[in-house]
Amino acid sequence: MAVVYYNREEFPSSSLGEQKIKLLYVCQADSEKTIIPTAMHAHTNHLEIQYISDGKAHIRIGGHSYRVQKGDVIVYNAGVVHEECADPECGMVFYNCGIKNFQSPCLPENHLLAHDIKPVLHAQNMSDIIKIIFHTLFEQISQRKILASYICQHLVSALLLILANQIPHEKIIQRNSCDASFQHCKKFLDEHFTENISVTQMSEIANMSVSGFSHHFKKVLGITPMQYLINLRIGEAQKLLITTDKSITEISMELGYDSVSHFNNQFKKFVGTSPQNYRKLWVGNEQFKNLNHIYNNLMKK
Repeated sequence: MAVVYYNREEFPSSSLGEQKIKLLYVCQADSEKTIIPTAMHAHTNHLEIQYISDGKAHIRIGGHSYRVQKGDVIVYNAGVVHEECADPECGMVFYNCGIKNFQSPCLPENHLLAHDIKPVLHAQNMSDIIKIIFHTLFEQISQRKILASYICQHLVSALLLILANQIPHEKIIQRNSCDASFQHCKKFLDEHFTENISVTQMSEIANMSVSGFSHHFKKVLGITPMQYLINLRIGEAQKLLITTDKSITEISMELGYDSVSHFNNQFKKFVGTSPQNYRKLWVGNEQFKNLNHIYNNLMKK
């Protein structure tokens, strides 16, 4: 016998400001794409939500490292530096989407979670529902179905409400906090990575000796200061390659490289393929020609 359960609650006005929420993009990535690591980068003006539909990966968000797997949801608040690398043995398959104009009470714009909440959410029994939402978003947009943007707006609102209210949130276990001068230096690098900065200059900003700074930096972040700087540049290059139709030369100059060949070599060393091949893999030949037009229109209010 079937039982019908009736909703006895009033329909509340949404606290998400759903009339303003805008879906920027939706992506489905298979193991062929995710075998390529994504270097450090941040989304300045939007929130990104990622759902792992299969496999495993290692990600770093805001200085913390996490192991993620099938069924996990990762929240990338606007402006938070992050990177991801699929497990080399089992790979990773995921959906993700970019959202702007999202405002949660008491949080900055395009922030879904507070800074002291782990950005990795374990969907558990909500996993199938979240996967269906992402799959439907991808189908609506990729197939350009009638009223796709209208339908997607409601799906995105539902997704955000589920993540904010129906999935357990865990507090970040704080490690020994770094001193303020070191954090000031890291923030400086995050904002000025396109400039020609030496380790000596970094250590002066952190008010430490060169050797002490280098040792402390690697102990805290797991890589050397110069590797961190290169990682930020490659991550920004990956972002520019799939959101703009700027030439490889323009991108290399924007990121502070003195020659295109040097940029190409560093990019290929980190990513495993050339900038041009990376662009073709993620956006194809046709869409690439109109990326500036597409992205600029999306980012308009």
